[in-house]
Amino acid sequence: MADVKTSSRRPWFWIPTLYVAEGLPNVLAASVSVVLFKNLGVSNAAIAFYTSWLYLPWVIKPLWSPVVDLLKTRRLWIWAMQLLLGASLAGVALTIPAPHFFQLTLVFFWLLAFSSATHDIAATGFTCWR
Repeated sequence: MADVKTSSRRPWFWIPTLYVAEGLPNVLAASVSVVLFKNLGVSNAAIAFYTSWLYLPWVIKPLWSPVVDLLKTRRLWIWAMQLLLGASLAGVALTIPAPHFFQLTLVFFWLLAFSSATHDIAATGFTCWR
């Protein structure tokens, strides 16, 4: 019975899914947003300018990583950011048909990028310092 309990706690069972959850929102915010906006008829100049701001949360994540480490637990940050990631994706999907879709989807893509970068901080801290 004890052997079953220890085998369910081995990191190789859950770390791969954690890292997929870490990388997928990055791809969605950085690449899929460009393809989506191009297919919706947004100009190349607007796409280049506004989607380049989506990389900012990953660039400045060393500035707020101490906050993630000091406030609450990393596991709570991981759960909270995964919920926020899901809400951001739902927000993108629900605002595409809106009249001001470009501005609204950009807000949700930026929220997706911010929560993804924060999830990266918490997940890396959780797996490295465990």
